[in-house]
Amino acid sequence: MTGSASRPPLRTSFVAPAALTPERRAAMFALLSVWFEGYGEDYFNEELEDLDHCVLQEDAATGELVGFATVYRQAMEIDGTAVGAFHTAHCILERRFWGSNELVRSMVAEMVARARADRSGRLWYWSYSAVGYRSYRYMPMLFVRHTPHPDQPPDDLDRAFRDHIGRKCFAQYYDADTGTVDWQWQGYGLTKEARAISEAKLDSPAVAQFRRVNPRWADSVEVLCLARLQDDNLTAFGRRWFPVSPRPSGERVAPKAPGEGVALLPNGPTRAGGCAFAERSDTRNPLTLTLSPEGRGDFKTPPPQASTLE
Repeated sequence: MTGSASRPPLRTSFVAPAALTPERRAAMFALLSVWFEGYGEDYFNEELEDLDHCVLQEDAATGELVGFATVYRQAMEIDGTAVGAFHTAHCILERRFWGSNELVRSMVAEMVARARADRSGRLWYWSYSAVGYRSYRYMPMLFVRHTPHPDQPPDDLDRAFRDHIGRKCFAQYYDADTGTVDWQWQGYGLTKEARAISEAKLDSPAVAQFRRVNPRWADSVEVLCLARLQDDNLTAFGRRWFPVSPRPSGERVAPKAPGEGVALLPNGPTRAGGCAFAERSDTRNPLTLTLSPEGRGDFKTPPPQASTLE
């Protein structure tokens, strides 16, 4: 539980999608809508069904939702190497809590713990698409080697894995030369509040680095980010955040009734990789990735999966 003199203590919990109530889902969508416009609520609810888990942050006293993250998990082979990905679709935090990193820390700590617990030899990654500098900054903050990097091109495996995600899951919207996704349509994108960056922030080295790897961020162009979840890939800061220890702190919501959520395990069943397209005649919204219960990636319409690690 975290808090400060100016902010109330927060409670972090790891929740299976089936344990999310309609009221909680509505609160999650309301938070998302502060930063992204054109994202359909019906689709958002469909998307939640296929998650591995959610990370929720709530006011410990009132139970008010102030932040959440949604995480998919999938496994595949890339050029004969077994790899797996924990993919963050959304990571949203109310602006008044931006001084706290506990949501991201808890989310990635869970990924690191599961990667450490896997004895199969599979190489695990954290991946997400970043449309803002607050999203991207966790790459250089936590990982020695990461993609994209303004001065270091990805190695063959990282590039192949990035391009696999890009081509299979974003099709013609993905540009392999830049590692970016451009949805090229009107109606979806960052809200005005999300696009606002002060002149002081533009002078920040972190922002300057992000603008080098994604110069079209203000057009809602997303850049694919990934890093290996290996101890030798953690920065000094990352090692402080993720010491070799038991599972990260945070309540794990156990089943309350048959079919109402599951306990999360360090090395539970893993979703298979791959993406298939199922385009409908409704063209008001573009295609976007979701993972089916059988583990197959399907694209559905409405809006693209956006990711902001505010």
